[in-house]
Amino acid sequence: MAALYLRGKIMSINLITEHSWCDILKIQEEAYLEIEPEDVDILKSKWLLSPNTCAVYKEGDTISAYLLAHPWPSEIPPKLHEKSPITAGLNLYLHDLALARESRGKGIAKKLVTNLVDIAKAQRFNKILLVAVQNSSGFWSKFGFKNLPDAVICPSYGHNAKLMALELKA
Repeated sequence: MAALYLRGKIMSINLITEHSWCDILKIQEEAYLEIEPEDVDILKSKWLLSPNTCAVYKEGDTISAYLLAHPWPSEIPPKLHEKSPITAGLNLYLHDLALARESRGKGIAKKLVTNLVDIAKAQRFNKILLVAVQNSSGFWSKFGFKNLPDAVICPSYGHNAKLMALELKA
């Protein structure tokens, strides 16, 4: 994964480890105000499906953001609060991207998304799917994600959730 230095601090994208989960849960709690945060076992089930498409962003020794993504066989998104079955697919489902409050506005989300797109292309996924929650569709459209208007989305994603997709070209 990538590393850079800023003001003497190492800033890097790293794979999630078993030791990452306490920080991930704190970040999730801060980030999701309109939907109920998921249990650690649910989040780990996403990670275990595809550890190499999941990451944390560290500033020094502190995790300041995380991203969970896994293969998915359809354009119907998985439900929140349910473990994902072991599956393969030509799509990559970006389940979660969250940042600690003090890390927002620093370009960290862009670094994590760009890293994921590069990995997805290298692994020859056709597209990346996600459900934009908490009115985040404008954020995702900056990366080229397009709204799939007639998508069926579980109500657990909250009011005004939108399924979005990014077509990948090698």
